[in-house]
Parts: sequence; C-alpha cells; structure tokens
Amino acid sequence: MRTHQDIITLFLILIASVTLWSFSAQADTKKDEKINSNEEKKEGRKPETKGQTTESEKLDVQKLEQKYWSAKDDDFSVVQNRAFPKEKRWYLNLSYGMPLNDPFSAGVLVGTNLGYYWSERWGMEFNYRKASFHDNETTATFVAEKSVYPDVNRFQAQKVLNVTWVPLYAKMSWLDRKIIYFDMGLQLGVGQTEYQILRDGGNEKNTGMTTSLNLMQHFFFTERLALRIDFTNTWTTESRARYYTSPSLGDRTLPSRTINDSSLMIGLTIWK
Repeated sequence: MRTHQDIITLFLILIASVTLWSFSAQADTKKDEKINSNEEKKEGRKPETKGQTTESEKLDVQKLEQKYWSAKDDDFSVVQNRAFPKEKRWYLNLSYGMPLNDPFSAGVLVGTNLGYYWSERWGMEFNYRKASFHDNETTATFVAEKSVYPDVNRFQAQKVLNVTWVPLYAKMSWLDRKIIYFDMGLQLGVGQTEYQILRDGGNEKNTGMTTSLNLMQHFFFTERLALRIDFTNTWTTESRARYYTSPSLGDRTLPSRTINDSSLMIGLTIWK
C-alpha cells in the first residue's frame, strides 16, 4: 500500500514540475514579446505580426509537390535540427525511487548515472544504486502472527555498466502552452549486486552477477537540464539460506535462485 502511495506521489511531483515549468516559460515568452514590441515602437518600426511573410519565406508549392510525390523520401528527416542534441556529450543523473516487486521489503533507492553519447542513438552509462530497505507490511504481519521469519535476501546496492540505444526522439504539446522535447531509450547491461542473506545469528553479505534491461525517458527543460524517468529490471543469481538454524533441519543452505528486481526511478540529468 505504501509503495503505491509513493508511486502516485512521484508522478504528481512530475506533473506539477512540468506544469509549473510550462507556465513559467510562457510568461517569459510573453515578457520578451512585450519588450521587443516596445523597442520597435521607440525606433519607429512597425511591429511584426503573426502571419506576415516575406518573399523569401513564401513556399515553392510546385517544388513541394514534386518532393511529396517523389518515389524516394531520402531528402526528408523526421526531426531536423534537434533542439537538444546528445552526440559527444557527457551527463550526470541523480535519482530517487522505490522497489516495485519486492514481496518482503519496502523503502527507497538513491542512484547516480554517469554516461556519454558518441552519437544521437548510442551511448554508454555507469549506474550505481543504493537501497535503504526494511520489512514491508506483509512481512511484519507474517512475523507478528506466526512468530517466525521468512527465508529471504535483501537488496543492498548495485553497480551496472549499460549500453544505451535511443530509437525515439520527439516533441509534444503540454496544455497548448509549451512544446516539450523528449526521448526514450533502452539499456542493456551487466554488473554486480550486493545483497544480504537474512539470518537469526547475523546477516551474511554476499554479491552476485547481474544482467539488466531498462527503459528510460528524458524530458528536456534546457540544453543542460532534463528530467529523467527509469523503469529498471535486473536479474541476479543469489545464494540463499534458512533464517533459523535447527539440528533437525541440518544444513542451512538453500538452492540458489535468480531474483528479478524492478524499480521506478525519477531524477534530474545535468548535461555537459
């Protein structure tokens, strides 16, 4: 229940941030237009009006028709003159989030991403995340009612090296007030996960090899600032053990298991 409330809170913060930014940007635009209009009046020039075109701005309709009916569209590009290019640029992302599918734990995640794009489509990124987890409501209720603790591991931290592919770059209108540029990409990576095997005599720290498949999206505010959302998925083969020791049970070791950890992260990206 707490996780669902946290997700709703994060999305409300996201929507509020984008809305406030769009209103602020529109106010700045109107202010600039007013200043330009006043300067033109002082200089005795006629203010420019919307819809007014010069000879150089008139379209060559015949040429446009020829291109439209052409067999090849090699001369056209879906998005020309990108407003926020990524090629040959470094970036740093700071993020905050929560687990989505941990059946025993609740809490928060903080992370940082350092990456570089060598083209508009491809890049590489190092990702580090650290967790602050505790028993969730289900686990606490189970322990209170049964007076026993489940045999579980707890996520601690993670380091992953990802390759990023960005197939989608587009723009959209926000409340007819502001054009927002965004991109969406996929990440595939390998790394290492640190976790704890919970035991009554003291928790045991351990590590496992991790593979990751992530979905990420940027919403660009300026050339150097963007909002980023990540839906992360990682798979780690973890050693396991019984929480309690007992002569009747013998060895505490349990078979290894591949654990899937999913999380939602929201952060701020700073571009160099």
